[in-house]
Amino acid sequence: MNYTLPIAIGVEALGEVVSLEKAENKHFKYIFLSVITTLFSCSTMKNSEKPKLSSENEAIFFMTKNACKLFVYNYQPNENYNKTVFIISGITGINHNAEKEIIELLSNNKNRIVIIHPRGTGYSEGLRGDILDFSDFINDYIEVIKCDKDYISKQRKIVLFGHSMSTAVLLSVASKLEHVDGAILVNPPYIMRKAKGMSPSLAQYFKYAWYMIFEKHKPIVNMAGDPTLIENAEDRKESESRINDPLLVKYFSMYMMLESRKTINSMLDYSKKSNFPLLMIYGKKDNIVDKKGCDMIFDSWKSEKKKYVIIENGTHGKSTVILSKDAICKWVNEL
Repeated sequence: MNYTLPIAIGVEALGEVVSLEKAENKHFKYIFLSVITTLFSCSTMKNSEKPKLSSENEAIFFMTKNACKLFVYNYQPNENYNKTVFIISGITGINHNAEKEIIELLSNNKNRIVIIHPRGTGYSEGLRGDILDFSDFINDYIEVIKCDKDYISKQRKIVLFGHSMSTAVLLSVASKLEHVDGAILVNPPYIMRKAKGMSPSLAQYFKYAWYMIFEKHKPIVNMAGDPTLIENAEDRKESESRINDPLLVKYFSMYMMLESRKTINSMLDYSKKSNFPLLMIYGKKDNIVDKKGCDMIFDSWKSEKKKYVIIENGTHGKSTVILSKDAICKWVNEL
């Protein structure tokens, strides 16, 4: 679940980067890139190391088939809970302790909530800011969910929740599950707007192009952006609180950014095959996500059991979820 700056700086540059990578005039491309090599070859971005886990009574570690240990947090309000909600997050990860308000909202004292720290983030193992094969990132979620007691027993319904970039991950994961009983998508970024503090500068376009060609697995894109340039006060405050969070990853490789963009681009195709109930939520004051993309996903959704909620004062961040509390609780209860 990624809020204010989920796909921030770097994603918009990918179209230009891919064009450069596929350019037919390779001679010109390499002359150009060799000129800027001296500018960027010494650039370095370093993510913090995996934090040490002190004590988490409601958590377990899940070992994937390719031997990566994932941190899984389980919030269970009582023994007779109704449904299990998996909160999906994007490549920056999630701090489950900082999302208590969202966890309690989705639980509503009735539902079990499961949060997975994706590979390479939080308390989970894996490279910070890069991955050798992006399919591992998606498959990790699939493995954890398929091994979950409620998914196996089918005695309780399974709901997936995603916000911003994590909605794309959610749809990719859901497409490979045998059964999903419902999905909540908040501000899915199928179409994005340019926003202050989030769009790459000309120098960054050149920088990203160089790394795409020569060092695509080196973390270089700052997904935290510059919170001081964010116009909305709520989103700015939220971003500032996330920027130095040790459980979240800040710098990403161009490979990770490109694969994330591909995942976002696939959202419409996945929607056309999603034959389970949908709750679409859009914050009308979202300066990052264009509503047109949300409309396209909703209109193409295969299941006829779908609902669209517009939050008048909702921004790109957490406020949209908080303001839609009643709609979310009602929808989940009625599944």
